[in-house]
Amino acid sequence: MSVDTATRPSERACTVDALKGFARDVFQAAGMTGADAGVMADCLVRAHLRGFDTHGLGCIPLYVDNLLDGRVNARPEIGIERRGPWAVRVDANNGMGHVAATRTMEAVLDSVRSIGIGVGSVRNSNHLGAACLYPLMAVEQGYIGMAMINSSVHVTPWGSRDKLFGTNPIAIAAPAGNRPPFVLDMATSAAARRKFRLALELGEPIPEGWAVDADGVPTIDPATALKGAALPVGGAKGSGLGMAVEIMAGVLSGAAFAGDVLDLFSNQERQVNSGNFLMAMDVSAFMDLGEFETRMDTLITRVKALQTAPDFDEVRFPGERGARLEAERLKDGIPLPESTARALREVGSRLGISFPG
Repeated sequence: MSVDTATRPSERACTVDALKGFARDVFQAAGMTGADAGVMADCLVRAHLRGFDTHGLGCIPLYVDNLLDGRVNARPEIGIERRGPWAVRVDANNGMGHVAATRTMEAVLDSVRSIGIGVGSVRNSNHLGAACLYPLMAVEQGYIGMAMINSSVHVTPWGSRDKLFGTNPIAIAAPAGNRPPFVLDMATSAAARRKFRLALELGEPIPEGWAVDADGVPTIDPATALKGAALPVGGAKGSGLGMAVEIMAGVLSGAAFAGDVLDLFSNQERQVNSGNFLMAMDVSAFMDLGEFETRMDTLITRVKALQTAPDFDEVRFPGERGARLEAERLKDGIPLPESTARALREVGSRLGISFPG
């Protein structure tokens, strides 16, 4: 079974509303405001709906530990500074990344509604889950959205055995008409670090080309990979993209960069200080939204009409799988592996909150 598989053997499927309620209550009990806890619950459940299970509810125990220990600010004063009609500079005040990115994208969308474009730069932030969640906020209003996030050191630049960059994801989303929106969400590494952890949990190897050990030797063992480094996706090209994210999300924002971003899940040295770059634009500056959506449908239809390669049963475009999963899971519930359900029960028990079911 591939570690990319979205659905794995699970205890049961829990309803979206039940999981949101549980997550919201947990984060409030951990010290967050009701509004911010609601943002966290929405983001984590939406990650599952889109198939990003490694960035969903399974992160709650580690998030809660950080909040209760004070390594992450449960009630940050997020500073949103307008630097012009289209630009906002945000200090997340060491709060949860999901909250900071959501508030920033809301400010960016205010600019888009006013002048057609908005850009947000975030510093002093933390892990924010699935990167696509924030461009999707733009798509839901008929805009194109983009996000770049720099993260803790994990990836070797092309030609090096030493780690310097994070997985540094890029997400871009664009609306369509009768088709699901285009939603690209990709790490600039061959795989996200949490996929290594998931493979280790499931007792599975990772694919060749994902990682090297501490000496720069290729490995398929997830435990060895976690002690070594991930490789950039696509070699030199992915390495260049990862560095571009480091510039836009780290250098430009005033956040840490080039190996100085810490891992929220393992460090106790200082604040993580991750950075984000968020952007949205109104397509009506170039053409009517309806015309754009029709042209997007044409593009997608032509992709879908292509003949399949050997061992493929269809040609899919970015965002198609997530849209299907979202429809299925809204109807049937979100499947959780037994290990995740057990961890959530335990954290709920610590905080006096019952896990659904």
